[in-house]
Amino acid sequence: MNMSVLTLQEYEFEKQFNENEAIQWMQENWKKSFLFSALYAAFIFGGRHLMNKRAKFELRKPLVLWSLSLAVFR
Repeated sequence: MNMSVLTLQEYEFEKQFNENEAIQWMQENWKKSFLFSALYAAFIFGGRHLMNKRAKFELRKPLVLWSLSLAVFR
């Protein structure tokens, strides 16, 4: 059985990544994740509330055509 090894090339930004600096930034800014999570939840539930009474889009046919075109041209 011939098993080849996949070698991945490192990009320049990966070579220059400073792990200690990233860890320090995360430790200093962990509270921001709660703020961003709350804003995200407010956006999602607020958007659902605002869009509740609007008419639905009928997108079944365009999405079928889109999926078919992706399958054919891939």
